[in-house]
Order: sequence, then C-alpha cells, then structure tokens
Amino acid sequence: MSMDKHYVDCVRQRKTQTLNDNGRPISSYIDTSIRGYLGRQTDKVVIVADKPTIETQIKFFTSDWEIQYNDRIVYEGNIYEVVGEPKNTDHRNDHIKIMVKKIANIKQ
Repeated sequence: MSMDKHYVDCVRQRKTQTLNDNGRPISSYIDTSIRGYLGRQTDKVVIVADKPTIETQIKFFTSDWEIQYNDRIVYEGNIYEVVGEPKNTDHRNDHIKIMVKKIANIKQ
C-alpha cells in the first residue's frame, strides 16, 4: 500500500540564523514545500516542574528524506515541531515516520 495517496501539501521549516547590521543574530525559517500526513496521536504523562503533565506526540509520515529533528511542519494551518529522529519504518525507502508535537501561539 502506498503511503503517498494520503499525503497533503504542507511546509517544512528549517531554522537559520543571520546577523543583522549590528552583528546580532536573527533567527528565521527557510520554507520548503513537502507532502505528508498526520497519523495517530499518543499521550503520555510526564513530570514538568514537579507536576504531572500530558505530553502529546503525533506520527507524521512523509517522503521528505531531508527532514531533521527540530524542523517545523506547517500542516493544515497548524504548526508542529519535529521531536524525534526520522525512521524508515517498513524499510522500502518510500516514506519515513517522524514524531511531532503541536505548538501554539507562533507568529508566522
């Protein structure tokens, strides 16, 4: 079964830094069009500041072999951060699975 029939257009964002006129670093993102889709979500309890907190991660599937940890994915108007290393899950080299988490309050 081909994974790409489920893919939608989305954007991979990779952080880059340049220096402004005063020599201070400025962060921005380089956008690259890719295709992929969000799969199943998993929730787990983690301790943050001594309090139990729900951490949600979602499987993201793509054929973009250039994707890296800490890249961002803009998918159907939402922004997700890559929080896992890409995995060639079925070893056929036609797609990879990456764990992402949704991030909010990000200015585009």
